[in-house]
Amino acid sequence: MNIEIGEYKGKKIIALSGDIDMYSSPELREKIMALIKKRIHTLCVDFNKVSYIDSSGIATFVEGLKGMKSFGGRLQFFGVPPRIMDIFNFSKLDRVFEIYGNIEDAISS
Repeated sequence: MNIEIGEYKGKKIIALSGDIDMYSSPELREKIMALIKKRIHTLCVDFNKVSYIDSSGIATFVEGLKGMKSFGGRLQFFGVPPRIMDIFNFSKLDRVFEIYGNIEDAISS
């Protein structure tokens, strides 16, 4: 997995590519928790180039969401590929996470 952190229209963006699994989740968790510690109000995660996510990846995002909500922050996803969206739908996590089609929809919400 590759992790790139940047900004777009004043919002912090984490662009991911590759597999989010038990091997890569600890690094992702570290990056997300560092941003939460800085109390970034809105954190947008770009899933466009993510090919796979397992339960450890999902757990990382659940923990990130809890951390963001602890101070009123928002964790938003966008560009989630259909097969990964199926996982969020099946597990009903599509009702827990803010999921948008593209970056513009996410930042304008």
